[in-house]
Amino acid sequence: MIWPVPAAAGPFQRDQGHFYVGVSYYRIATDSLYAPDFQVVPILPYDQQVASLYGEVGLITRWLTATVDGTLYRRNHIQGQGYTQGMGDWRFGLWTGLLTHPVHLSFGVIVGAPTGDPHPSAGPGADPNAQLIANSLPTGDGEWDVEGCLSLGASFGGVPGWPLLHSLIVETGYFLHTGYADAFAYRVQLGMKLPWRFIDRFWFSIHLSALQSFASQEEAARDATGLGPGVSYTVLGGEVFGRIWHGLGASLGADTARQGRSVAAGTQIKAGLSYEW
Repeated sequence: MIWPVPAAAGPFQRDQGHFYVGVSYYRIATDSLYAPDFQVVPILPYDQQVASLYGEVGLITRWLTATVDGTLYRRNHIQGQGYTQGMGDWRFGLWTGLLTHPVHLSFGVIVGAPTGDPHPSAGPGADPNAQLIANSLPTGDGEWDVEGCLSLGASFGGVPGWPLLHSLIVETGYFLHTGYADAFAYRVQLGMKLPWRFIDRFWFSIHLSALQSFASQEEAARDATGLGPGVSYTVLGGEVFGRIWHGLGASLGADTARQGRSVAAGTQIKAGLSYEW
């Protein structure tokens, strides 16, 4: 759960020349870990902070949208032991619209680049224990991966007898990893907007997101960063997004893992700013 659910252009493609860009801050603090056997075990107090960038731009209306999703800065900290920090991994994608009526359906291919550090060092002259701690706090997974993703979206409501507006997004993807076992992912998100003055500036959404790795228990990572082989989770979360002025918006949300493996067990908070045109 510490790793933000991979962003995607989703089912609604950008028109040519139109774009979206957002920056987000994520934080989790916990003293529990989902171990490789999916059991919750106690750990020393751990906290993680991530600043990320996500952007998409329409290249060909309906047929081609490009995306970028990267970790600008990541800090992993074990209380009383030490921390690592630096840039994390980045993902680059291309999306095309398959259907626009009666629902929107898109397909995307996203390539993950290992721009983070999978084996941080405690520095020259550090003792073996310090090196071990640093190595357990990677800022990247150290491998290339490719995800194929299908994203379906629909909007409904706003009719007599039901004035609420809704959006529904259902996504599923398969990760081909070059360094360890593949994984399967899915996400379901339901949004709601109230059609009354001022409150209609806000979208309220809930989502269920999951990543399930095919790695064995022996292969799974044994740290709390959510990077590396075997990472799995099922996450329930919510978010509020509000329009500030024209294309400028802000969001606030929280997610919590209901089950997992090789990730911290705790609640992640998120705050973000975005602009679209």
